[in-house]
Amino acid sequence: MKYLFLSLVLLNILYALWQLQDNVLETSVSTESAGSPVVEPGPTAPVAIAESEPPRPDAAALCVTLGRFAAQEGAEQLRQRLLALDIESRLQAREVVMGADYWLVMPVVGGERHAVIQLSALQEQGIDSFLITRGEMAGNLSLGVFAREDYAQVRREQLQQLGHDVRLHAFNKKEQQYVVEVDSKARRLVDQAMLTRLRNDFPGLQHQYQPCGGVANARRIP
Repeated sequence: MKYLFLSLVLLNILYALWQLQDNVLETSVSTESAGSPVVEPGPTAPVAIAESEPPRPDAAALCVTLGRFAAQEGAEQLRQRLLALDIESRLQAREVVMGADYWLVMPVVGGERHAVIQLSALQEQGIDSFLITRGEMAGNLSLGVFAREDYAQVRREQLQQLGHDVRLHAFNKKEQQYVVEVDSKARRLVDQAMLTRLRNDFPGLQHQYQPCGGVANARRIP
């Protein structure tokens, strides 16, 4: 009986130790779980989309223009010379701004009758003037055209001191010139040696590389 009693007591002690160890392990696991930060999946970073660069002008699409000529005949002679060398080209006419004129204009109200009366009064005062009959200034009086703006301003101030209402208008002087354009396929044939030979027959010949057909105010001549 004594041994049986001791055995039961020993079993109870071992069972109590096992329960105590199990509780300690559960508490440790719970503490670690509570102390560890919860990592949530963050928002997906936006994928950078590479923007396509604007297309650069292709060097092969450049033409060479030769000129400039004040008369179409000179440009045609150059085109025929290139044609004899098996170089295809075409004529183009361009409007080129060569400068500006500065026009002193006296506005007239009341029609042509009043313009004639004012014109007579100006001429009696020895002021050089005439009636404008064409263009957007038609019906007004011209009191002089000047190549330089400062000269026009001085004359305007003189007329204003005499009591005349004079206005200054600037007009671009345009001139039509002609060039010969060689396309991109034949451009390589117009090298420096070729340009030197052409300048012997066409002194002052200029050349310029630019996009084919990309010049404003240019008109092809068939």
